[in-house]
Amino acid sequence: MSTREDLLRHLWSQVINGYLTEDALDNIVAYNKQHPDDPFGDTGPALERILASGASKADVALVMRSAAYEAVFSTLYALDDPGVDDDNVFMLHEELLAVDPSGMEGRPGSAAITIGSASES
Repeated sequence: MSTREDLLRHLWSQVINGYLTEDALDNIVAYNKQHPDDPFGDTGPALERILASGASKADVALVMRSAAYEAVFSTLYALDDPGVDDDNVFMLHEELLAVDPSGMEGRPGSAAITIGSASES
């Protein structure tokens, strides 16, 4: 990225609006079927349960888009306040899974769900 505006436009178009494509949710489900033990491999089955319960793909995509916005906003805010002591934010994405408190690097079973069972209908 060459400018702050370029970075923000990239985050908006690719990260936040990335779930608004026709096949975005199908791609997540298909990938998780092929790689069920990868980080967030439980997302595809969760999406299938949500869609099977009658939710539309458009509604699910809107919720995921909102969550992506909150994640991007919170990350950008945290880079400023409290900030990074040594200002070294390069390649942080490579270390993100390693700080999963469960120690499971985002793999299925790593989320401590406290609002009800992930398999409830």
